[in-house]
Amino acid sequence: MKEKPYKLAYKERQKLMVAARKALIAADAHYYAWTPQEQECFRATMGEDASRRIQCVLLDDLLDIKCRSDEVDEAWKNVSLTDLNQLNWARLLTAGIGEDYIYLNESMAEGKTLLDFPTLYDYDYADYVFQEEARKRDFPDYKGIEYYAYQHPSWVRLLIQEQFYYATFTSLATYVLDEVESAGDEIIRQLIPHEYVDGKNHGKQDKGGFLWDVNIDAAGQEAQLDELRSRWYGYQRERWLALSESNVQRHSAVYVHDKDWDDDPHRFFVFTNERTLKQIRWRHFLSDCNSRVADYAEVEKFLAEEIDRANAWLVENHQDIQENFDPKVVKLKKKRKIILTESALDDLSKIDTDKE
Repeated sequence: MKEKPYKLAYKERQKLMVAARKALIAADAHYYAWTPQEQECFRATMGEDASRRIQCVLLDDLLDIKCRSDEVDEAWKNVSLTDLNQLNWARLLTAGIGEDYIYLNESMAEGKTLLDFPTLYDYDYADYVFQEEARKRDFPDYKGIEYYAYQHPSWVRLLIQEQFYYATFTSLATYVLDEVESAGDEIIRQLIPHEYVDGKNHGKQDKGGFLWDVNIDAAGQEAQLDELRSRWYGYQRERWLALSESNVQRHSAVYVHDKDWDDDPHRFFVFTNERTLKQIRWRHFLSDCNSRVADYAEVEKFLAEEIDRANAWLVENHQDIQENFDPKVVKLKKKRKIILTESALDDLSKIDTDKE
């Protein structure tokens, strides 16, 4: 397994620990008079004011950036990527829980913290219930689906062997289908070459924001592309359900894989099924995973088979569309106006530039 964490020398780590200690005292002067359990509870439940005081101290001690509490969000946002990794490492020491100082970078219901969910399953099932209730509320015709592990991945930060990592927690079915989607999208580009072009209203001000008006140019095959994409979405959904159902019968296992994203230390933890999630506690995450780690080569073999299957499906459906599709039959679609903030518009433009 590839090892490329964001490494610091011993003295640098000590500097982070001193800064974190000073920040926690700034958040509450009695912090180091509490029991370890009380300290962990404080880290998990601290309010916004305490959190901002911690951030101010870390910026000052580690980067010599002085700011007030009401300025800290902007100051943190402007930190370079290299410095941000140091800050996030120190921040983990002030906000993480358990043996690995794990921190879940996801929204939770008001009044809830990671300490309210003993195992990964407890959190993931609660998220599933929330998502299902939201869909049924927003879409009255929605029929719902059964629970399967990690339909939606979670983004996490933690320490692994005293090194800082970002991590993604996901299921085998979701991980494989995400990779299949990327490979399939590239096949679609080869089958029907296309590009995104700005519409006449893109970037225009509207109701306090900016219009997002981007169209697809497929050299006259826009309707065929839309049909292929529509079928492709349905294929992915059906295949995810089929894989999730079959994976219920798999043995409990955790697959670990490192990915190099802009030199960020990022590790994927891929769990086979619900039974695996029930066996892994947030507060003892790595120690619970260690006895269940399986060979990632199993995932690579599985993934290669699914990509071959999907590619064959795309080629077959593309041929069917080319031979039988009538572009004069237009599917009814509800028109939507998308208004973005200036920063969101800039971010999306940067993503498009990166892809090019």
